[in-house]
Amino acid sequence: MNISVKLTAALLTIGLLAGCAGPNQRAYQDYTLCSALGGAVGGAAVGAAASGGSGAVGGAAVGAALALLLCSNDDVQAEEVAEKTMCELEPVPGALLDANGCAMDSDNDGVVDGIDMCANTPAGVTVDDVGCPIDSDRDGVADYKDLCPNTPEGVIVDEDGCPIAGQTILSLTGVNFGFDKATLTTEAQVTLDEAVDALLNTDEVVEVRVEGHTDSIGTEEYNQKLSQERAQSVVDYLVSNGVNGNNLIPVGMGETSPVANNDTDAGRALNRRVDFVVNTQ
Repeated sequence: MNISVKLTAALLTIGLLAGCAGPNQRAYQDYTLCSALGGAVGGAAVGAAASGGSGAVGGAAVGAALALLLCSNDDVQAEEVAEKTMCELEPVPGALLDANGCAMDSDNDGVVDGIDMCANTPAGVTVDDVGCPIDSDRDGVADYKDLCPNTPEGVIVDEDGCPIAGQTILSLTGVNFGFDKATLTTEAQVTLDEAVDALLNTDEVVEVRVEGHTDSIGTEEYNQKLSQERAQSVVDYLVSNGVNGNNLIPVGMGETSPVANNDTDAGRALNRRVDFVVNTQ
């Protein structure tokens, strides 16, 4: 038998199988068909060199089967699956990415790392666009920690978000009463609704003095008594609107704490007011 012919046939088989199994061929959709045809041609060549025409047929069949075994496309399928990795969080500019190119969210607050300005937010806490806990009343204490929500703006609070003792939570002018009476006018009730909103969510935590103030018209003794009655009227109104009366203390201040000049109409109007002050424990 011609050795050179056999050698040529063997080299042809190896070349065809290698070509089909090579990385360039794996990109084609007809990878399996290429492998089978390559094996068949190579196998036929070997069979023909060894046994003639009948050997060519048998060699082709064996070569094709061998090609399909050697050139399995399992790796190709695996590569295709890897390329289709889906990210739970799509990358955005500035986001930190993991090994798969997906955006990371270490504290699972919905804001990706790299953009999240408040890392390690506790689970379940509502955050803003940069991953920081919401602080609705802007007192510096996040809602999930704030024991006194809806604190009026500008009031100094403690670490629990509650006004510090001695702080004036709210000061209302225009809380008018009937002449020489402690009866609230309709306009005064509308004004006091602002106090209801401020106190409704803190009434279980903070004790508040409701201070009634007058101008200097009349005797000091008379103004003291009238302001006490008016402070009580304010407390009664607040309680009727759902505020806990157990932590409201009516205090008549009379004309002792003016904030403006009592010599003018405008000044006296400012002095006739109701202050809501956190009580000193």
